Amino acid sequence: MKNKTVWPDRLLAALITLAVLASVALAAAAYTNPGMLTLSPAIGSFFVLRPESVTEEAISDYAGVRRTYSFDLSKYPYISGRSLFVYLRHTYATLELDGTVRADTGEDPDTPHISCTPGNYWLSLPIGEDNAMCAMTVTLTPAYQSVRDVTPTFYLIGRQPLLTMLLAPTEAALATLALVAVTAGLFLMLLALSLRLERGDRERTFFLGAVTLAAGLWKLSGLSSVPLILDVYGRQKAIWFVGALSYLLMMVLSLRLLTVLRPGGNKRLGKVCCYFAAAAAALLMLLQALNVTELHDVLMWYGIGMVSLHLIALLGEKPDRRELFWLLPTFLAMGVDLLIYLRAGSMSAAPVFLAWIVLNLFVRGFGFLREAVGRGRLLRKKDEELRDAQLQTLVNQIRPHFIYNTLATVHVFCRDDPAQAMQLIEHFNDYLHANFTAITAKEPVPFDEELRHTKAYLAVEAALYLDALSVEYLTEVTQFRLPPLTLQPIVENSVKHGIAKTHRPEHIRIRSRRTEDGFEVLVEDDGPGFSAGAAETGGEGHVGLQNVRERLALLCGGTLNVAPCAGGGTVVTVFVPADGKAR
Repeated sequence: MKNKTVWPDRLLAALITLAVLASVALAAAAYTNPGMLTLSPAIGSFFVLRPESVTEEAISDYAGVRRTYSFDLSKYPYISGRSLFVYLRHTYATLELDGTVRADTGEDPDTPHISCTPGNYWLSLPIGEDNAMCAMTVTLTPAYQSVRDVTPTFYLIGRQPLLTMLLAPTEAALATLALVAVTAGLFLMLLALSLRLERGDRERTFFLGAVTLAAGLWKLSGLSSVPLILDVYGRQKAIWFVGALSYLLMMVLSLRLLTVLRPGGNKRLGKVCCYFAAAAAALLMLLQALNVTELHDVLMWYGIGMVSLHLIALLGEKPDRRELFWLLPTFLAMGVDLLIYLRAGSMSAAPVFLAWIVLNLFVRGFGFLREAVGRGRLLRKKDEELRDAQLQTLVNQIRPHFIYNTLATVHVFCRDDPAQAMQLIEHFNDYLHANFTAITAKEPVPFDEELRHTKAYLAVEAALYLDALSVEYLTEVTQFRLPPLTLQPIVENSVKHGIAKTHRPEHIRIRSRRTEDGFEVLVEDDGPGFSAGAAETGGEGHVGLQNVRERLALLCGGTLNVAPCAGGGTVVTVFVPADGKAR
């Protein structure tokens, strides 16, 4: 018969394949045809302004240099209708036209703290006919020494042509890749939380998605096109902060992923490294909030420290192939991106690391889900086996000779004692109803319900043996649950190996009590007893007890023990943990 449960795997594989192909097609189309991203046709030309002069002023507080660029706009005909655009990174700017300040982005240019920097942004100013012949000066004050020698480019161009003609050809591929990482990472995280996965599968899938999401946000925030699109909201500084925090979290989440990839118990060193990384990230954010340190100045050192922690977590304990396959290429990709960044001066030209992360998400994420689905099938198979066990228990409990004997006794009572016959029929009806109801119960039932079932069975047996069977109930503790058909098969076993075999009167005592970590039910009889070893192994005549033991372990993590009583007979002890969870 064809297995119909394969289709979720095939559907998931098809969706992931379509997502990858769509992402590649979009990136290729955006790269080869930048104009596709604009809502209106791009104008055909733009100007790059050359300064007439550049003056420098040293900033003694942090060895920076403030530069003033002077321009004569009258030398650029046909500039009316365009705008001035300058991309600045952590740099304060003041723009003047004929001595009048038209733009000022610095809260306090002499205080080079990241909390005061405008972040990465585009300084822009529309140029109209009234100022096309003006003299223009732009004063730039870098917030950090690392950006003090950057020479900006001054464009006279429209917003849409700037985006589609200049930025899209160089950033479209990385922007598309970053967007795919953000959306796919978020999707994988939500999928891990929504599916009923085991803890290990859920953690691996979730943290792989989280690392990809953080990496995508980090790369996306470093693109010059992002603040150009979002600068109408005045959130340039927030964009950079999101990128910096994503970078911090990416390193912590990567260590967490490395930890959950470890098999078995070899996770202690990885957890210590992960906690240390999280504490370091939290400390840096706190110091930033207090203006004690600047994230921009410590991000590279933080990255070097995190790489060291990754190596310690990886090599401190014997790594397996899965860990090596994840981490070593990751280091290589980060190193290649760093070399590209040092050469080009921009992260927009360094897509190797993000491409590796996205590839891992689609390839390994699908693998994680496939393994989880496979394990889910095993769990469903166990559920089916448990259901079969319950069905077998029901079949075992409804024995033909027991039914025949009960009906024969009812027949006799109908002639000699009609009232007793009616009571016996009522008990027998309760017994059958409880048996048939038990097969539909998928969860543990209240002890009171199981006790009523057992009392109905014992009432029938007592009638069959003409009251030679006596039962004592000491069940003050009843506020707990246990699997259906747990107690009744145990007392039936006592009857079967007691009065039914010896034909001597038998006394059964049923007790329940609270323990430190759960509940106990004890069934004691004064019969001839039997081998505890046979009961433990489910030997001949004791299949019912072995069945109860297996269902106790599967449904609530309980146990069943058989032992001889001090004065003769047998005691069967059922333990149900307080939390009622399978172990």
